[in-house]
Amino acid sequence: MPPLIAVQQVSRLFTTATRTVTALDNISFDIHPGNFVSIVGPSGCGKSTLLKIISGLMPASSGTVTVAGHQVDSPLENVGMVFQAPVLLKWRSVLGNVLLPVEFAKLEVAQYIDKARALIKLVGLDGFEEMYPHELSGGMQQRASLCRALVTDPQLLLMDEPFGALDAMTRDELDMELLRIWEERKKTVLFVTHSIQEAVFLSDLVFVMSARPGRLIETIAIDLPRPRTMEMMSAVKFGEYTLQIRALLASAGGAHAAAVGSTT
Repeated sequence: MPPLIAVQQVSRLFTTATRTVTALDNISFDIHPGNFVSIVGPSGCGKSTLLKIISGLMPASSGTVTVAGHQVDSPLENVGMVFQAPVLLKWRSVLGNVLLPVEFAKLEVAQYIDKARALIKLVGLDGFEEMYPHELSGGMQQRASLCRALVTDPQLLLMDEPFGALDAMTRDELDMELLRIWEERKKTVLFVTHSIQEAVFLSDLVFVMSARPGRLIETIAIDLPRPRTMEMMSAVKFGEYTLQIRALLASAGGAHAAAVGSTT
């Protein structure tokens, strides 16, 4: 099966009047349809930049990205994005926010209302369709953000530390919710996180990146049964994966990188 995403020798430089900074250096990998892939690495290693390049929101300085066999040279249409902050419009209801991508794509909104309501119910927000963001908790806002990313049925879901600002219990709940949706809808997910445990728990593959300039130093295949359960986090094999990734981060970016990567 050909890869859905093919990243080949991608680098990204940022240049100012006084200096040039290499954010990404010669990154290459493939992601196949239906995979759940996480990226871990220290702050500033280019994880978010890499997602922007894959989505077409930012050009690479060199190298190529193809999605579904087509080279990415402009913002992708069939992609959902979820950020650390929900970025909901405060003057629109939950349903109105979920339908935003439909309006942006100039699709027929009436044809997507039932689908939007079904997604809202799927993530446990049934009955909150007409509520406004200020009336929701942070976790509920992120659930609405996830619905918004899924409403046009994208083949690819890019997630940039979507649950990083939430408390541990809410984060665990949303990790389980995300896995349930992923298993039901078989999307391809690329998920950025600072948490080694979260990456291991969610993923088929974990990409481990070095400190800046960001390089892909290892790809770890996570051989844990699905569906995943919270009890798996206490398993010996789960602990072995987290220790392996922490050691890689420490060797590639120093002790601080491993400390950052161990947060939950």
